Amino acid sequence: MRRIAVLLAAVLMVLLAGCALPARPDGPVSTALADPSTTTLYRMVDQRLPHDGRSGFRILPVASYAFATRIALAQRAEKTLDVQYYLFKNDNTGRAVMRALANAAARGVRVRVLIDDLYSIGEDRILADLNSLPNVEVRLFNPFAGGRSNSTLRLLGAAFDLERINRRMHNKLFIADNSAALVGGRNLADEYFMNATGSNFVDIDVFVAGPSVPELSRAFDQYWNSDRTYTLQSVVDVPADVPAARAEFRHLTDEADGPPPDNLPAEFSQYSTLPTEIRDGVLLPLEPASAKVIADDPNKPLHLLDRTIPTVTRTVLAKISEANGSVEIVSPYFVPGDIGISMMKAAKAEPGTIRVFTNSLASTDAPLAENGYMGYRKRMLENNVDLYEMSPTLTRSRERLGAFRRSLGSLHAKCVIIDRRFVFLGSMNLDARSSLENTEVGVIIDSSPIANQIANLLDLGSFYHLRLDDAGEIEWISNDETGEHVFHHDPETTWWQRVTPAFTGFFVPEDQL
Repeated sequence: MRRIAVLLAAVLMVLLAGCALPARPDGPVSTALADPSTTTLYRMVDQRLPHDGRSGFRILPVASYAFATRIALAQRAEKTLDVQYYLFKNDNTGRAVMRALANAAARGVRVRVLIDDLYSIGEDRILADLNSLPNVEVRLFNPFAGGRSNSTLRLLGAAFDLERINRRMHNKLFIADNSAALVGGRNLADEYFMNATGSNFVDIDVFVAGPSVPELSRAFDQYWNSDRTYTLQSVVDVPADVPAARAEFRHLTDEADGPPPDNLPAEFSQYSTLPTEIRDGVLLPLEPASAKVIADDPNKPLHLLDRTIPTVTRTVLAKISEANGSVEIVSPYFVPGDIGISMMKAAKAEPGTIRVFTNSLASTDAPLAENGYMGYRKRMLENNVDLYEMSPTLTRSRERLGAFRRSLGSLHAKCVIIDRRFVFLGSMNLDARSSLENTEVGVIIDSSPIANQIANLLDLGSFYHLRLDDAGEIEWISNDETGEHVFHHDPETTWWQRVTPAFTGFFVPEDQL
């Protein structure tokens, strides 16, 4: 037994020795397109801008049109495409976006793809094939050096590097010709575009044009050239036979397609036209507004003790504290902590002044985060906070938040509406992980029309409304044509679902949720 133990230890040491990251930097510095004014896309959006320092915006709440807008921007781009995502999945949607990027690169467009490495297990092959194409470069943020195709080996390889590995890039950006950008909550995967079978996410992006776009590009460049970003070939074994890799990429992406068109009520038609406008080269009016781009430093976790350094979370919380009227928070993972509860108490909220929309235990894809939120529900209700939790079945049956077909609904949108005037849209959740460990990006828009548009999209019939009964216990309320329905435990859940988060949450501290 001793010999076996020694042998296993030796094997582990060999594995860990082979899991060292190369020295940095290992890739050339590059930056966004310096002069986008010569591109068609720039001229197109410039015609719809007020030229007074404000940017132009259009929200994208409908999944199929949000996907089609990405494809249209890739088709319209003439010089550069900068793509930054926490998750870029090797599924139908991901491969369709990869193919659109490859087609742009074939026209001479420089394509930079930056992906967080947390969920890249088993994707080295297709990423290496994409990276082999002319004009395409793929980089990984904070990569795992080993276990590229096996989660167990990956965890073993990271066993003595957990502090670094715990810091993830949660940013989501899609920028074309440094002239137009998409910012929001969607990653590039089937479930973010109503293209999955089991569960799909309710999410939202915003189309951005004007002065805010170069600011977003500068944020992208900061990550692209940071000491936490590695070229793909420095971490992954890239194919020596480049022509074969390119042929394989064409084969892997040839059949990929995006989601089918959404069959939604007529009032959603206003969100359907942007992809066609981009392809046709004639934009309809954008909503003009002043805006503030906010992006975390790639090394944010190292600087958190310095309160003078702004972060996305600090900036949004400061804006919330300035509210004079109402605050509406949409966050799939909502763990307010004592600081958040104190802010709500300080607001002395009247009923309806602070509304929080989040996942229910039945709709969440992260039971651990849900457990963190559940511990604060009573305290929020006692402070007159209106709580709404998404119903996975009501979202499907009502189809007011998306065309779920046979899938169930889950919330993934991240936005904050303040005084029905200021809107934050971006990648940030209101939880400790976004505050302390993950990096985020977003934009705060000063626009009552956009604020009201988003608020009007919050279909209350797709959510359970929480309240306290006479005994101080939580009740869940839903309403339909048959009347009011009252539930005395988390609806649409089994007993096992209700006890599991608390048990597993015992082992995970709140600052990791």
